[in-house]
Parts: sequence; C-alpha cells; structure tokens
Amino acid sequence: MEYVNAKDILPPELLEQVQKYAAGKYLYVPQNEDDIKSWGELSGYREQLRKRNQMLINKFRYGVTIAELSKEYFLSEETVKKIVYSKKKVEELLFYPHIDSAKEYDERGLLEEWIHTYLLFERKNKAFSDGLYLEERYYIGPIMMPVNFFHRSSGPEEGMKWQVDEDVFEERTNRWMEKLKNNEKLPPLIISYFDNTFEINCNSPLHEALVRMKMNAFPIIIWITQRKDYEDFKQKYSEYVKFDYN
Repeated sequence: MEYVNAKDILPPELLEQVQKYAAGKYLYVPQNEDDIKSWGELSGYREQLRKRNQMLINKFRYGVTIAELSKEYFLSEETVKKIVYSKKKVEELLFYPHIDSAKEYDERGLLEEWIHTYLLFERKNKAFSDGLYLEERYYIGPIMMPVNFFHRSSGPEEGMKWQVDEDVFEERTNRWMEKLKNNEKLPPLIISYFDNTFEINCNSPLHEALVRMKMNAFPIIIWITQRKDYEDFKQKYSEYVKFDYN
C-alpha cells in the first residue's frame, strides 16, 4: 500500500487534529463501508462458500468424519474442523426431514442444500443427489400445489419407469397414510418439471397415500433444468408461487 504525506492531502485544520492524536505514526484510513463491496460479494464466491459449509456441517452431523470430509472437499482437516466446530455454524441452521425445515432453508437461500441432505441421509439416494449436481438447476419451493397435477414415476403398475414390488409399495403407502392420519411432520414431494409435465422423483408412495386419502393439495419442491421450462412454469403456475426473481 502506498504511503502519502498527510500534509499533502489534508486541509490545515484537519491536519492539526491528526497531529494532535497521531503525530509521527502511520495511519490506515479505511474506505467507507457504503462505498465498497464486501469480499467475495461481486464474484459470488462468498455465497458458494456459505453453501459448501452448510453441506459440510450437515454431513458431519450425520456422521461423516473429518477425514472423509477433508478428502471429499479437498480441504485440510484443520480447515474442516474450523468449519464444523465454528460457533456460528452458518447461523446454527439445523436440518430436519420435513417441510418446515425445507422452508427455513429456502428462506436462507439454501433450498438446494436441504434437498441434497435429505436425499443423501434420509432417502439414502446418493445417485439422485449426484445426478442433480451434474447441471445447474432451478429449485422452487416448498409450495402448495394440487395433488392431481403430479404423476408417479415408480410403482407396481406395468409401464412405470421404476418398477417396485407390489407388497413393498403397499407397505410404504400404508406407512405414509398412518403418518398423515397422525398429523406427523412430513417431507415435501420432490418433483421435476419438463415439457409441461410433472414427474414425482421421490416418495411416490406418499403421493399414493395422498390420493387414497383424497387430499387435494400438498407441499412440493420443484426442480427444473432448462430455462425454457422454468419460464413456462412461471407463466402457467404463478398463482402457486410468488416469483420475485428472474
């Protein structure tokens, strides 16, 4: 940093005050906070770190070791420890596998991190999580939408993309029906939208339970890959969600 003689830039009356308090000392004069952007704000790097750190913390809470996290994220073990043991811990945002938690994550701009935590540790579906990471996605939710809008992609019926044993499917559906009857906290449905079509990617038995119990609407999370599909969804279904971003 370049040093400048104060008498060359300060008016005499101000120079006199500076000499009174700091004569012969080097002074650093910071910029006004209103005139500068905080570190990383312009590039988005700070936001990337925030999201990464939340996933680190969530994985650690689910039992992933410091050594495993260090290897996965190419960080030293000391750096990982500083993140997961930090007093702030991304403002102590805890994860729970239900709709209220997903809403809280969405309010913090971390909906994608909720989805991946849910898929990895509650659904044990790493393949789905890894697949979502392959491309940039649009994530919307949780929002309440009509149950009859959506179609299952898995089940015992012929022609299903993912075939499930009938007895297994019935057992899972009945389990969700019991949870619904008991007013338990439940996860949202995770649904993809493309070519004007909704496809349930996670918890098809829960959707079947909703249908059998004649429930009209349920919270969902939508993920979309193509910009054209995102714009199409905004145009056709804006009544269900307030879009305040592009």
